[in-house]
Formats: sequence, structure tokens, C-alpha cells
Amino acid sequence: MTPLAKTIRVLIVCDQSDTAPLLGYMIREKGLNAIIETSVQRASDRAMEIMPELIVIDVNAPHPERIALAKKYRTISRSPILLFLPAHHETEILEAYQAGVDECIVKPVSPAIFLAKISAWSLRSTTSPLKLPDSPQLRLDSTRRIALGPKGEKIKLTNLEFRLLSFLMNRPGYVFKNEEIFPAVWGISAMDDQTALKNVIYRLRKKLGKDREYMIQTLPGGYSFRED
Repeated sequence: MTPLAKTIRVLIVCDQSDTAPLLGYMIREKGLNAIIETSVQRASDRAMEIMPELIVIDVNAPHPERIALAKKYRTISRSPILLFLPAHHETEILEAYQAGVDECIVKPVSPAIFLAKISAWSLRSTTSPLKLPDSPQLRLDSTRRIALGPKGEKIKLTNLEFRLLSFLMNRPGYVFKNEEIFPAVWGISAMDDQTALKNVIYRLRKKLGKDREYMIQTLPGGYSFRED
């Protein structure tokens, strides 16, 4: 176990008595500090108390309640939020990302994939790019996790959106292949979820607005950032 791993606190909000201990056990086996909260009502206060580096939400509740909890966490923390969803409903997934969730985990998911995601996001919660790129039309602010337009207008981004935009901006004009994007942004070299990548690209373009959506180009072979 590395000294860094000892300091990473993962808050698990799970109201299922059979699932919560299992999630906690798996995360502790990775050398991380798993803190379990089984009460959704106490979940927000618990996050304020411990200030976790990573938040995992797996609650047996209607979708609006899951979204409300994710929104609460996003208002009090910049830490990555992973949200379990019971099924693959595109509308619910998009709504979760709009609420500030960094990654949706659709059930069922294998323990190996779950732990790979936990490892990747726990690392990203404690690191940031050495050099943030910028362009005449767009500048990144890692402290507030936002993009700034030429007139200072703020564009709020999730951790995942911020990492992808920063990655593309580092080499303007270069066409990144999917197999280059996933390890750098998601941290999982074996991952190849085209839908997940397309969803993040879609959200980024929408947030950039009609005047700047052209900056993220879909080209044969992958994606590219265009400065002008």
C-alpha cells in the first residue's frame, strides 16, 4: 500500500445491507479508506464531515432522489462522483451527468471493472495535469474545474468533461484515436465504451455553445480540438 493510498477516502452511500459491506470490502482491499453511509438522509452531512476524495452512490431509490443526492454532493464537493444506475436508460444517464456526476456505472458490473474505475478515479482525485492548455477562445481553470471564454464567461465542467477537453486541447489539430483517449481520460486501457465517449463529447459541445462547438471535431479515426 502506498502512502498516497492511505490518505484517499472513498465515501460509499449505499442503503442496501447486503451490498454496502461488499463494496467497502472490495475498496479496502485496494488499499483505500472506505467509509460506508447507509442512511441517505445523513449522506450530505457525512460528506461535509469527512471531505472524501471520491464519492460512490448506490441507493435503492427513485431516479429523481438519486439525482437530488448527486446535485447536493456537487454543491459541496469537487471530488469525483460515481453513480450506480439499475439499467441503461440514456435519458437517466444524461440527466445524471448534467447533475454533476462524473461517471455512471450501469448494473450489473463485474467487481474487476468496478475496482478498475475506483482505482482510476481515486488517482485522478489527487492529481491534475502538469500544464493546462489554453487557446484564444478557451482557457481552463483546474481549481474551479471550469472553462473560460474570451470574455471571461464561465463554463462549468464535470471532472470527466474537464479531463477530456484538457486532453484534446493539449495537441490542437491532432486526431486522437479512441484507444488513446480512454487510458488518458478514464484511466482504463481496456475500456472501449463508444457510447460513454460520445455522450461526453455531446455534453462538451452543448456546454461550449453554438459559437464554439466546432472546436471539438469528429474526424475519421477519432476526435480533435480545433483552435480557430
